[in-house]
Amino acid sequence: MSSALPEDAAPTPARTPGKRNAAATRQRILDVAMAEFAEHGFSGSRIERIAAGASANVGMIYHYFGNKDDLYLAALEASYKIIRDREQTLDIAHVDPRQALKALVELTFDFLSTDPHFVRLIMNENLMMGRTAQRSATIPHMTRPLLEQLRSLLARGQKEKIFHREVDAEDLYISILGLCFIHVSNRYTLGSMFQHDFAAPDWLARRKAIVVDVVTRSIVATPDK
Repeated sequence: MSSALPEDAAPTPARTPGKRNAAATRQRILDVAMAEFAEHGFSGSRIERIAAGASANVGMIYHYFGNKDDLYLAALEASYKIIRDREQTLDIAHVDPRQALKALVELTFDFLSTDPHFVRLIMNENLMMGRTAQRSATIPHMTRPLLEQLRSLLARGQKEKIFHREVDAEDLYISILGLCFIHVSNRYTLGSMFQHDFAAPDWLARRKAIVVDVVTRSIVATPDK
């Protein structure tokens, strides 16, 4: 029996294992770099440790990223991309504004409480006066969709008389971020002050409910008495 393909059969796409492997290697280096920079900061991080953790060689890291500064920038942008991508999964436009706001607060709270690198990367970057973040065109570009969604949500809530006053989207998000950030960034000093674990699941559940309540009460209209 002939095994020849019919004349009109579509050709099998050529495989590109080199490209796939290159992308996987680059991502593996980024994942290890995020952990290294979060743990040791920029100055304390070592390219050799990143290479070993990523099963790569130092030359490969320089091939993909150029130098340590640019690798750090790529790791910072990759960390921001994780939370920005998760925010884009929210259905903010088609649900009750209160529920949409609650979902955004909960997502932010859960991400900052569970992501192993983001908060520490941000803290380290602020210790360096944001010098690397200021080089990035990607970070503000990734933030625009969030602000646009939040502005649309606030406008809809005000039109439906659910939100009682005009609120700037940027101001609101900074408030959400602050309420969701402090117990992570200051976990150990707060734990020493109050003598309990600020990463305990039961405490986090209670704290999340409080943060949602604080944010929504600040802008949700109450019936006239």
